[in-house]
Amino acid sequence: MHEITVGGEGMKGNRFALVFLSALVGFALITGCSNLGGKGKGSKEPEAPKVGEQARYYHFEDILFPPALKLQMDQSFIYETPSLTVGRLVLSGRVQAYSLLNFFMQNMERDGWTLVNKFGFKDVVLNFSKSNRNCTVNIYDRPIKTIVEVWVGPVRMER
Repeated sequence: MHEITVGGEGMKGNRFALVFLSALVGFALITGCSNLGGKGKGSKEPEAPKVGEQARYYHFEDILFPPALKLQMDQSFIYETPSLTVGRLVLSGRVQAYSLLNFFMQNMERDGWTLVNKFGFKDVVLNFSKSNRNCTVNIYDRPIKTIVEVWVGPVRMER
């Protein structure tokens, strides 16, 4: 059996170990959390693109996507004919939803799309049209990443 001493040599060693362990855990939490790269809930700054990254077009030559979004090929599909490309693209990344809203509003207009309507609050839906196609951009604001779903279809199906 071990003898338990109160206020003796055994307590001093335990107290030192407890203080040391507490300091070590506190240091790890402070330095570890500061390197996570996340932004606080109140932050309004969009993520800056990495040096050398540029916005790009995926499958549709008139729908630009920001560089922070990565194409999820397993969730996307494209249907092409000689005169028309339609389908669904799903992209995701750590980008704030409001900055994506602004990005699509500005760049879709530059690429000749007309905003038909928009609605939402946390999640946003943007509807655009062109002479031969419609486009719906769904922006889903999730805790870990934001998901963008882009549907492109013909304006009117021929019978």
